[in-house]
Amino acid sequence: MLSLIKGLPVTKAAQILPILSAKAASSSNCARSYHSFYHVEPPIADPSSLENQILAKAYTEFVPKVGFTEKAVNRAAAALGTNPNSLGAIFNFTTPSHDIAMELALYHLKFARQEMHDQNKEKAISLPNEKERLKFYVAQRLLLNRPVIDFYYQALGRMILPSNVSESLKELHNLADDISYYAGDRSTDFAWYSKRFAVAGAFVQSELFMLKDNSPDFRDTIQFASDRLDEVDKLGRIYNSFEEWLLFNGISTINMIRSQLVRG
Repeated sequence: MLSLIKGLPVTKAAQILPILSAKAASSSNCARSYHSFYHVEPPIADPSSLENQILAKAYTEFVPKVGFTEKAVNRAAAALGTNPNSLGAIFNFTTPSHDIAMELALYHLKFARQEMHDQNKEKAISLPNEKERLKFYVAQRLLLNRPVIDFYYQALGRMILPSNVSESLKELHNLADDISYYAGDRSTDFAWYSKRFAVAGAFVQSELFMLKDNSPDFRDTIQFASDRLDEVDKLGRIYNSFEEWLLFNGISTINMIRSQLVRG
């Protein structure tokens, strides 16, 4: 396992290993009970909290104008009658950096995951098999990036900062878990992990493709995602354990996003 991080910058490996340790500690249970056995569906983001009300207003009204920035959150707070200077006391920060722009990026991920769950269940049920449902849900989730796509590079840039990447990968895993479960995957062995990390990798590649896609309704992105998902069953078989798979894919995801953003 350690051979996978040889030669990598320390900051990258250091951000992956805390997740690796936590996941490895629970790997004896084979699967996360939330989706594998007792699939409960609480709200992903509590709409009653003041923090989420501010983030929701920032996301819907100000991100399309000023991007995933602290300015968007400050304007939303002011519009709701809250002093922007008090946000540090109001927010339950999920990252050690106390990065308000990152909280806004995470809100997008959680909001879109909730929307993906709530939309088009009847159509998904009518699809003939798990692979087609997988493609359907990935496409639906990608299209939820449309309202903020012009500024989405900012969100991705926040997500891969060393202080934020752990929470970003956690949310990416949750998305892949949701998509796999809704598509009909009920595996409880190593395939549970490999399927979800393959889906996560295909999704991130598709998001990066989407940043430069000018095709109508992002049709090229949807086709790109479909092609990547055709490869899902072939992935994850060359690794000796869940730990190796997680470490490789976490680092690969960060490197992929960073490389794309650097190229612009």
